[in-house]
Amino acid sequence: MMKYLLFFLFTCFTSLGFSQCYIITYNNNKRVLKVEGDYVISYQNNKRLYKFDGEYLSAYSNNRRLLKFDGEYIINYYNNRRVAKIDGEYLLDYSNNKRVAKLECPGGRSALAAAAYFFL
Repeated sequence: MMKYLLFFLFTCFTSLGFSQCYIITYNNNKRVLKVEGDYVISYQNNKRLYKFDGEYLSAYSNNRRLLKFDGEYIINYYNNRRVAKIDGEYLLDYSNNKRVAKLECPGGRSALAAAAYFFL
């Protein structure tokens, strides 16, 4: 019995460490990105696109800061303008309040990744 309990705990904790969050387009319900650890990866070709840098999202290729999270808003790092808003499990376009993406793991990191994909 103890062997099965240990096996169960091992599988639970190892799967938690490698969990993935997917970003899905709102219009056609298609997965476009996945968030794995500190990286945002393209779902289509498995390439790293962005990297999390504290409260910022940076480009993976040149470490240039792109977006930052401020409360419920996603702000462009260079011109300090609001680009998107997080609303529960959805990302909204700030200019017209329309849903753009569904976040499987709602939160700032998924919202930053989705905003970079849809608005940059």
